[in-house]
Amino acid sequence: MKKHLLLLWSLCALTLLAGCRTAIHECPWECCEMPSEAEECPNEEECLPRPGDPEWFPIIAWGTNQAWLPGIGQSFYDEMAECGITVGGFACGGIEELDRIAKAGMVAYVYDGDLVSSFWTPDDPHDWAALAQNLVDKYGDHPATYGYWLQDEPDTKRFAMLNAAYQELRRRDPDHDLYINLLPDYASPAQLGAPDYETYVEQFLNEFHPYWLGFDYYALFEGDEPLRNSYWQNLAVVREAALRHGVYFQYCTLAVGHLPYRCPSEDDLFFEVFSGLTYGAKGIAYFCYFTPQLGNYRNAPIDVWGNKTEIWYYMRRVNNAVRCLAPVYNHLESTAVYHIMTGERKPREDAPGEESLITGLDGNPNANLAIGEFRHRETGETYVMVLNKDLKKSLSIRGLQWRKSPAKLEVVSQARPNVFQRFAGEGDWLAPGHAALLRVTWEESTAD
Repeated sequence: MKKHLLLLWSLCALTLLAGCRTAIHECPWECCEMPSEAEECPNEEECLPRPGDPEWFPIIAWGTNQAWLPGIGQSFYDEMAECGITVGGFACGGIEELDRIAKAGMVAYVYDGDLVSSFWTPDDPHDWAALAQNLVDKYGDHPATYGYWLQDEPDTKRFAMLNAAYQELRRRDPDHDLYINLLPDYASPAQLGAPDYETYVEQFLNEFHPYWLGFDYYALFEGDEPLRNSYWQNLAVVREAALRHGVYFQYCTLAVGHLPYRCPSEDDLFFEVFSGLTYGAKGIAYFCYFTPQLGNYRNAPIDVWGNKTEIWYYMRRVNNAVRCLAPVYNHLESTAVYHIMTGERKPREDAPGEESLITGLDGNPNANLAIGEFRHRETGETYVMVLNKDLKKSLSIRGLQWRKSPAKLEVVSQARPNVFQRFAGEGDWLAPGHAALLRVTWEESTAD
């Protein structure tokens, strides 16, 4: 959890922008095909990805950019976009920072010091309507404004105050998103302000009626420590709550070594992101993109000296894969999640049910898979995401045991958008921590 960094956040609005340099105005890169050189956009607003675009997916660089690496210029935002980030963090540098984010082809959450500092003086009277209107007047028309940052990991004691600001902003600017991200389930009841995690999540949904439900969870430890025990349980609780309330959920995962958590490998990052997608997440955030200058924090995508680390390249490959799936994945509704495995199950590593499409894997009794079933919202087609939970070994999923045999299986490409490949030959292998999204055809068309 990130409570120890709150002081940095509250100070970020005071950070002055410096050392900037002009860059060529770039359009957002097409999924998986990086431009060889910058192209000029005829209209800035038309070039920006916007919420609701069926081919756009929220990939968030968690952090107040200008507070964590003061004085960054245009090149850092261009690199962020090149990494596949679509929501360029929390802009605490005002219009000037939003302009840079727009030039890089991204959007961002506005982090306003006046609003955020108000949440830390709950006993003082606050005019939430005036604060909200001031925020909308300043930033509501900027093409890089994706939404407004309110708070990360609040307990229930802060809900009433946050909700007052939340509803005032929603009334005045219903077209922009609002950011509140919840604690994980390994927070104590005292930290949650609730007797258990399900109560905490349900209270948030009932009071805020939010656009989306978000949480963070850090599962991968240094050394040979196993995956944190409640990982699948937290994903299941949030997924089911989101489905009950008719909202989507997004998941904030780890991209920096710190405390007892390891620096993620490329397979770790794929596992973290694609386990969220297997459960139906419609947004991903990375904590964090810039390395905080604190304790044993190390090797985020950008280090404390402003250089790319190996994790920047890992993250770009993961984001490329996600953005190539997005034109299909954005249309899918999660219908079931279960696990095919042997040995002792962690909480909510649910076994296949009586109506599960897949019941096992021939030829590999030790397989460790998570299966997400989906229905295409418009066409009604069936899709299945198969995640290899083993972080050390690749495996073939050719022997998937289907309750009813499909007529055809196709793999949705993670290298090119809207491309479907035959599920055959070497295409049925999964690397450690990786997943495949399959389109399932039950009866071959006679026209074929």
